[in-house]
Amino acid sequence: MNRPEYIVIHHSFTEDGMLLDWTAIRNYHVKVNGWTDIGYHYGVERVKKELTLQIGRPVFMEGAHCKEARMNSRSIGMCVVGNFDAAPPPLDTLTYVRDLCWAFMANYDIPAQNIIGHREAGLAAGFDWKKGQYKTCPGIVFPMRTLQEMLKGGD
Repeated sequence: MNRPEYIVIHHSFTEDGMLLDWTAIRNYHVKVNGWTDIGYHYGVERVKKELTLQIGRPVFMEGAHCKEARMNSRSIGMCVVGNFDAAPPPLDTLTYVRDLCWAFMANYDIPAQNIIGHREAGLAAGFDWKKGQYKTCPGIVFPMRTLQEMLKGGD
């Protein structure tokens, strides 16, 4: 992949447990989907009550997280472990995601408006998640607008 232009935020659509869910996601992507590795570049997960950064594919490797709008080859895929159709992420999780995005924005010169949810990539490809045509990812109640407002301070 060339220098990433976007960061695409995802959710695992699973409850975040006390164990390492990242390993289960990687196993699913490799054993069930037949991919060479986990589809995401990074993950955010709470392990034993502590937020942790999980490493996926190297950033120079094309992702397998969002084919719409060619995002696999244009973006960093970041999965936040949790089901954000059921409940929004806690504020500390959102702040952690913001801080990671700031670091990637600075390192790769990505503007705040290019931090999008998976569903926004679907909209760009003509699929409306509100009409049931596409995934709700990163979740119906994931506060993408709030995250984008938080990011503008680091732009």
